[in-house]
Amino acid sequence: MARRQPRYGFSVIELMVLMALLCIAAAIGVPNFVEMQYRAQRAEVPANLEGIRYAAIGYQSAHGRLISEEIPRPDAFPGQRERPWKAGSGFDDLGWEPEGKVRGSYAIATTAQGGFTVKGFCDVDGNGEQAVFEGTERQPVEPRSDSFVY
Repeated sequence: MARRQPRYGFSVIELMVLMALLCIAAAIGVPNFVEMQYRAQRAEVPANLEGIRYAAIGYQSAHGRLISEEIPRPDAFPGQRERPWKAGSGFDDLGWEPEGKVRGSYAIATTAQGGFTVKGFCDVDGNGEQAVFEGTERQPVEPRSDSFVY
């Protein structure tokens, strides 16, 4: 009787099953990873708006008036790329400036009731739909866009 040699390695079928499982995992994981990146990049806007909101509250308490910067800074068309912050706006008077480059655009406007509204915009996924965030002197920053934008 002939002695059989032990077989080592994987068969072609086993390798094909493994490749199919890896492809399925990648098809599920990659979009989730990309969405997590967008969510992290969007998180800049509400955090910066809260900083602007607190700076405006402090400025109003100290000076008895408000600063208005209704033109979005650093520009009105945020996209996927980071942009440098430009000095020379009402945000300088507030004493607020972001650390480093920004993905969003920011504005502050006074209201007829003597308050203010802060707004932030961003489009981190580059699809042309801007995510909008807004807060007032009495209300914290919240998203104002449709849920599909986020």
